[in-house]
Amino acid sequence: MDFKEIEKVIDKYIDEIIEFRRDIHSYPELSGNEKRTSEKVIEKLKKLPVEIITNVNGYGIIANLKGNSDKKTILLRGDMDALPINETNNLSFISKNKNIMHACGHDMHTSILLGTSYVLSHFKNKLNGNVKFMFQPSEEASPVGGSKGMITEGLLENPKVDEAYALHVFGIPTGSVAIKSGVATSRSDRINIEIFGKSSHASLPAEGRDAIVVAGNIITSIQSIISRNMPPNQTAVITIGKIQGGSRYNVLADYVKLEGTVRTFSTENANMIKKRLQKIVEDISSAYGCLGKLNYQNGYDFVYNDPDLSKSAIKSLTEILGKENVLIQSNPLPAGEDFSFVTKKVPSVFMWLGTESDFNKGKCTLHSPDFIADENSLKIGIKTFCKLVFDRLN
Repeated sequence: MDFKEIEKVIDKYIDEIIEFRRDIHSYPELSGNEKRTSEKVIEKLKKLPVEIITNVNGYGIIANLKGNSDKKTILLRGDMDALPINETNNLSFISKNKNIMHACGHDMHTSILLGTSYVLSHFKNKLNGNVKFMFQPSEEASPVGGSKGMITEGLLENPKVDEAYALHVFGIPTGSVAIKSGVATSRSDRINIEIFGKSSHASLPAEGRDAIVVAGNIITSIQSIISRNMPPNQTAVITIGKIQGGSRYNVLADYVKLEGTVRTFSTENANMIKKRLQKIVEDISSAYGCLGKLNYQNGYDFVYNDPDLSKSAIKSLTEILGKENVLIQSNPLPAGEDFSFVTKKVPSVFMWLGTESDFNKGKCTLHSPDFIADENSLKIGIKTFCKLVFDRLN
C-alpha cells in the first residue's frame, strides 16, 4: 500500500491528537495515579473497533485490534505517567497540577500511541495480523515499574505477542529516529546506604562515632569502583544523589543515609559493583567504629533491541524519513527504561524519537522543569509506528 494513503489519514486526525496531548499535559498524574489520563484514553478508544481491557496492573490499558489474519501480533507501547516536578514553561497548556509535570514526554508517547490506533483502525481490513496497544502506567516508578505487572496480568497473551516496539522522545532533531541494536539502555539499580554511629558533643568527638566522616570516606571510595575494577572500554555510573544526616551543628551525627543509583550495561558488572559496594560500606564503617548497611535494589534491566528486528526497522524507516534521519547509535544510553522487561520476553525494538527544533532548542533535557517537546514529532512518531506495523505484517 502506498504510504501516502497512510499519511493522509494521519493528517486527518493530527489536530485531534495535538488537542488530546495538550489536555493530558495540562493534567499530569504521577505513577500509579493515572486515573484521569486512562479515562481520557478509554473515552477515545471506545470510538474504535478495538477490544479494550482496563485496569491492567492499576490504570494500564490494553487495546487489541484484530486484522484479517492471526499470523502475527505486534505490540506497541506508550507510557502515561508524569514526574514530581513543577513546570516552569510559558505554555498555554502548562501543567495545572502543582509540582507534577510531563517532564519525560510520556504525554507525547500516549498521544502517539492513540494516534496510531486511530490510523491502524482505519486500515483494519488491510492488516495481515493483529496489533496490541499497550498504554502503560508507572514507568517512572523504579525499581518496580509498570510493564512487569502488565506482563504478569497477561499482556503478551491472547493474542500471543510476536514482536514489540516502543519509542521515547529525546533531544535529537525533530524528524529523526535513533536506534541502537543490541543493548540500548542501561540497567538502573537503586542503592540506600545507612551508617549507624554514636552521638556526642561536637567539641568531644572522641566520645562518639562520627557517621558523617564515615559517609564522606564511603563516597570518596565509591569513586574508585569503576576506574579500578573495570577495563577502559567498558562503562558504568555510580551516583550518590541524596544525603541525610545530623540534627544540629554542635552535635556529632549518629546516623547518615545515602541514596543513589547504579547504571550498568552488563549483568557481570552490576554484580561486581554490588559486591564492591557491600565491602566498602561495611569495612569503612567498621574501621571507624560504626555499622554500615547497604540495601541494593535491582531495578530496570537493560533494554535489548533484537538485531534482526533493528536492521529491519532501520530499513523501513529509512524509506519514509530518509537515511540522514535514521541515526545508528554507537553506544547505549545510561537511561533506565522498564520496556526492558518486554524486550526480555519477545523480540523488540526501542527507539529514540527526535523532538528538538528551533522552537525548543536547549529545552529538551528530560526530567527538567523547562522540558518542552516539539509537537511536530507527534506525526513522526505515528508515521514510525504505522510504517513498522505495515511492513512487518504485510
